[in-house]
Amino acid sequence: LLHRRPNRSNIVASRFVLRSEAMAEPGTLYKIEPSYDSTIAIEVTKTGLLRRQRHVLVFDKFAGSLHYAPEDPGSSRVELTIDPHSLSCRDKWLNPRKARKVAEFTRVNVLAAERYPEIRFLSQAVTAKPLRGFVVEGRLSLRNVECVVRANVMPGPLSNGRFQIDADAPVRLSLFGIEPPKSLLGLIGTKDDAMVHLLVWASATV
Repeated sequence: LLHRRPNRSNIVASRFVLRSEAMAEPGTLYKIEPSYDSTIAIEVTKTGLLRRQRHVLVFDKFAGSLHYAPEDPGSSRVELTIDPHSLSCRDKWLNPRKARKVAEFTRVNVLAAERYPEIRFLSQAVTAKPLRGFVVEGRLSLRNVECVVRANVMPGPLSNGRFQIDADAPVRLSLFGIEPPKSLLGLIGTKDDAMVHLLVWASATV
């Protein structure tokens, strides 16, 4: 049987639900889309001979939405879907050819993008932090393996129907069945712990 590859432009929308007085009126629905000043990236740290270097791997295609529910912040939820085929390497310490090789290796061998064409996150709890921001806990699905992750989220002020969301979430590669890549007989390696960075805009829907 022949299997058609999913349309990458139709990746599932995400819902990002947060509690904040600066956001909007109850029931407002927002959408999250790629823009020139949005970023979803994973940062991995090298070991061995390159222990002072890091790879910054950026996803250019994602989709999302946000529903604000101030009356019950504990029931708020986040869903995010990312296209792993859209990954690129933005390392300034590599020349363009080597950066493309790093990106291709990650897409093919680490993320197995052809076999697993989506990376998804579904939140299970949203908790306000003592001073500002939120901790969002949920399940990240990568390579068809689900693990619980926690993200520190900082929403920006609402302006002209949109606001910025800044979040960081530590992840452990081995929990998803990923063996941190090595080269040169192990002289160059990759740490198991990585960090996901998210900086996106949420815009009110009509």
